[in-house]
Amino acid sequence: MSQIESLTGFLEQYMPTRAMQFFESAMEDATLVYSVKALGLGQRRLGVFRYTARLSWDRFPYRLCPPALVYALVFAWIDASRNNLYDELALGEPAVDIEFDEEKTGTLSITLELADEITITPDEAGEIPLAGKRWRLSYPEIHTATSGYLYAAAENGAPLGGGDGEG
Repeated sequence: MSQIESLTGFLEQYMPTRAMQFFESAMEDATLVYSVKALGLGQRRLGVFRYTARLSWDRFPYRLCPPALVYALVFAWIDASRNNLYDELALGEPAVDIEFDEEKTGTLSITLELADEITITPDEAGEIPLAGKRWRLSYPEIHTATSGYLYAAAENGAPLGGGDGEG
């Protein structure tokens, strides 16, 4: 799932239904950044799709739903769901444009920089020819070690992690 899809789904899940009636999310100013990186397990990042996400409401009901709720939810999503590229590329802070047009509604727009990896995995039936192999688009498979042993000067290892060293 892309970052904009994740953010949009998050807002749709936690915002009041009434506040989402005139909501739209879109990508603007996209660029492709060539950035090859081996990811392990045969996977490879070819590059990065970097873009500005625009979250906009034509008739935001600011009297029923405070704009600060939207801001807080955007920050909550950034804190919990941003990918490693957010920090790696030092993506900018969200920007807000709000206008109170009428007594009950206004226009609200939030823009923020997001980025998604373009990742490939070896696949004989893949559609991408590269370096004498066939590849397919994929989301990276990540394995995280939760425990292990550290061997230094002594032959018996010191356990790492919170467990008993098993696994």
